[in-house]
This record gives sequence, C-alpha cells and structure tokens, in this order.
Amino acid sequence: MARVLFAWELGGDLGHARRIFEVANGLRALGHDTAFAFQDLLATGTLATPVAWYQAPLLAAPKDAQPGAPLSHSVVLLNRGFGDALSVAGATRAWFGIFHLWKPDILVVDYAPGALIAARAAGLRHAAIGSGFSTPPPQDPMPTLRSWMPAEPAALQRADAALLAGVRGGVERAGATRGVPLQASDVFRVEANLLCTWPEIDPFGPRDGADYIGPQDDPSNGKPMAWRGSSRPRLFAYLKARDPRFASLLESIARLPGESIVVALGLPPAQAAARSTSTMQLVAEPAALEPLLAEADLCLCHSGPGTVAHALAAGVPLALLPQQFEQYLVARKVVDAGAGVMLEPDVPSPDFAGWLAAAAVNGTLRQAASTSPLRGRRKRSAAERLAAMIAA
Repeated sequence: MARVLFAWELGGDLGHARRIFEVANGLRALGHDTAFAFQDLLATGTLATPVAWYQAPLLAAPKDAQPGAPLSHSVVLLNRGFGDALSVAGATRAWFGIFHLWKPDILVVDYAPGALIAARAAGLRHAAIGSGFSTPPPQDPMPTLRSWMPAEPAALQRADAALLAGVRGGVERAGATRGVPLQASDVFRVEANLLCTWPEIDPFGPRDGADYIGPQDDPSNGKPMAWRGSSRPRLFAYLKARDPRFASLLESIARLPGESIVVALGLPPAQAAARSTSTMQLVAEPAALEPLLAEADLCLCHSGPGTVAHALAAGVPLALLPQQFEQYLVARKVVDAGAGVMLEPDVPSPDFAGWLAAAAVNGTLRQAASTSPLRGRRKRSAAERLAAMIAA
C-alpha cells in the first residue's frame, strides 16, 4: 500500500480537482491511501469520501505582474510570485511541513509547480497529470506561449533568468541541498508526465518524454439524450453558464435552423427546463457525448481538450469560444488544422447566430474534421490507467 499526495495550485477551473478525484478513486480501489493539497478547498465539497485535506501554500502575486497573454511559462510563474526568493522559501518550507505530516510515498501534481519544487528538494517521487499546458517541455529558454507572434530570444531568456533566480534562492533559503534547478524549465521537470490529451491538441505537442493517455472522461457516460427529429443542421453545445456571453449565445442558438442540444453546466435545472424549446434541448448536467456527437453537424464549446478530442474523434467540426489561455492554445491547434473556427475572446458584440449558422454548413470544416488524425481514436478508462501507472 502506498500513500499518494495530490497537489493543485494554479488554474481557476475545478476541472483540475475533478481529474484528480477520478484518479484518486482508482488508486483507492487498488488499496492505496490518498490525500489532497489544493489551492481551493471549496472543492472538498465535491468529494464524499473522507480523506486528509491540506491548504496548498500559495504565493502573493507581485505588484508589477505583466498584463495580457503571458510570453512563456516563466512569465506565468513570475506573475504568481515565483520570482521572489523569500516567498518561494516560505512556500517550500510549508510543503515540507505537509510532507512531514502526511508522509507520502509519491506526489502527483496537476498544475502545482511549488509542490514540484519542494518534492525535488525533499527527494520525493513525483508525477504530473494534466492536459499538457501545465507541464511545458524542458527547453532552454522556455518555449513561447504565443507561437503565432515573433518572440525575442532575449525576452524569453530574461524571464527565465528572473524565475530561476527566485526559485534557486528560495530553495537554498529553505535549507535544501538537492533539487536546486539549473535552468528555468527544471521547475516543471517530472519523473512521469502523464497527459490526458492527444499530441495533436497538446499546446506543446507532439513531444518526447510524455505519455499520452487520452481524454480522461468517458464520452459514453452522462445523462442519456437523443436528437428528436431529422432537421439539420444539428448543433451540440457544451457551455459554462457563468460565461458573460451565455445569454446571448442561448438566444442565438434558439434562432438557428435545425435542432440543438445544449449542456449548460452551472445553470439551475429549473431554468434549463424552462428555457428549452421544441428545437433546443437545454440541460444542466453532463450528457453522454458519444451518441450525440455521432449525429451532430457542429460542436460548440469553450475548447476544453476533452470535448475537442471527442468531437474530432466523431469527425465533427468545432466552433470554439475559449475562456482562458490554455483553451485558446487548444483552439488555435484546431483552427490551424482547418477543423474548426474560433471567436477571439475580445470580439465586441459578435454575431453568434450568423457565425454558428455559417460554421454548421461549412463543407471545408466538415472535410477537415472527418479526416482528422483523431477520427475514431478512443480509449476507455483513462482514470484507471492513470491510477495503475502512478501505482507502478
């Protein structure tokens, strides 16, 4: 029996927590003990099993954080306080305290660079899970996150140097003599990099040194639903009700010809029932994607890698509305492959109805999606396979 500590520090979506919970359930089924150190302890309410919980040590963001899309992951971490050696030292000591209290045999991180820093300094075995964005490849300098724009090598190197100085100084101040990074990318280096995505939509992929497990969620799970008639086009949408554009999107979808099924997470079920129409089924819980995508003409989503992978596996083109930077990078992969269209997040008052209607009948998008390398690619029980790999 092993003791596995899961850590999550960065990223604002509870998708990190859900991914961790599924893998932890698999490990407990194998007889192992699990504990969690999360940035957001509100996530504890989504897990019924009594386990040990810790607050992940968090660093204060600096006053001079760089605005806008970050140049590299070094800038991401500098904006989160990792350039301050004293802050890194304090967080590292706090992680040492958690390790001492719970005595894990292995640390598994989902976007938790501070935990990784401490694990290497403590000599603790470690692995990473995620969709690719949170574990960039070990390049020197760190790769640019804005591949569509020219990046000055000197700017990348300056960011790396600032991050390396903060982390090295913090580890040394914490009293560690091992695990001191030699270059900025060492902050993200892991013994096992287990990616819940495919190389074609990995923001940094395809790459060596990573195991591509595929989407963790099973597209056959969820609320059973079915298309009601034969009207075309058929739009399947997977949206977050908290999106400021949600009300406008629903109004636009309701005006489209054909038929629509909309999964709106975060919407009260009573509202979903009240706003459904004869041509638009609106539900507030996850639906079984596989049978719906098999007969869909277009998939509208926020460019989460799981939904994107399932749509392309079914040969369905995508209309993408990324909400955060990782989703934006995935969306660019799809657009570059010709299998989808994207609305930039800062477009004022977009014509959603016109945009969706055009995408739904775009034969070029349909052809690219139907011939995507992901067409027909499916693997089941990713969470179970991740648990087995971590246990091994």
